[in-house]
Amino acid sequence: MERTKPQFVEAALKENCPADCSSCPTFPAPFRRIGDSTYCRFAEVKYRTGEGVCFPGDRMVRILFVLSGSLMIAHEEDTRMATSMQCVCLARGERYEATAHDDTRVVVLSLIHRIEFCEQDIFDRTMPYDTAVPTEAAPTLTIHPSIAALLGELFAVRELYDCARYHKMKAAELFMLIKVLYTPTEHAYFFQSMIQPQDNFRVFVCNNYDKAQGVTELAALAGMSLSVFKRRFAEHFNDSVYHWMMRQKAMKIFSDIRDGEDSTKALMDKYGFRHYTQFSRFCKNYLQATPAQLISSIKEG
Repeated sequence: MERTKPQFVEAALKENCPADCSSCPTFPAPFRRIGDSTYCRFAEVKYRTGEGVCFPGDRMVRILFVLSGSLMIAHEEDTRMATSMQCVCLARGERYEATAHDDTRVVVLSLIHRIEFCEQDIFDRTMPYDTAVPTEAAPTLTIHPSIAALLGELFAVRELYDCARYHKMKAAELFMLIKVLYTPTEHAYFFQSMIQPQDNFRVFVCNNYDKAQGVTELAALAGMSLSVFKRRFAEHFNDSVYHWMMRQKAMKIFSDIRDGEDSTKALMDKYGFRHYTQFSRFCKNYLQATPAQLISSIKEG
């Protein structure tokens, strides 16, 4: 009989450093501001095979760094395996369950939504200009050796375990490494649940359009009125929202056909077409061929 996993509990923090950092010559003002304004906490946990933990759907974003072993991450109906030397980003407001498939060592970073440094946060204008990334509940990246080295030394000094300032300083160091060691596209993919319209409007749209049933719902996701959203969209994409979304749907249909899907019924069910005539007209408008012609051309090619 499967037992319910315990819920992950954030460790209490206390400020035990008496130093006044207001004029610190080592860390300039922007870095001090990070430590003053952002809650974050690292925790090292070890699980035996079959053990695990539930992460509640609260306001914390959690990044799991699997240093050895492997974790199965479950979110609603989706599951993902994170193996040794991989990291996983768990979105705030979503419940996840992690189960060890081997004896596993994990460093968990919990933080409130975002970390800023050097007066701009990680979601600045170096993000890809018009790049859609795979939408996933638990995006995963390989841990760079420099980051593994940082994480491996985090808990070497026992006296710093409970120092809030130490955790914030190490989180700033970690995000500086992430900034330079991964590409803007990898940033967009890994932190997709944290990107908001004010960070990068294009990346927000590309990462979220398929979560909305239409333009009105996409505008609501962005926290904008419909008129403001349409105006911003036209400025960034030089197209109407509806036409752009239809083109994205058409590209996905073509990708499925190219990858071997040859059932028009399966495609209709997946993309919400009730009648073949409607589906055929859509394909002719956006792909310049009927579904049957597209399937035939791929098979012949």
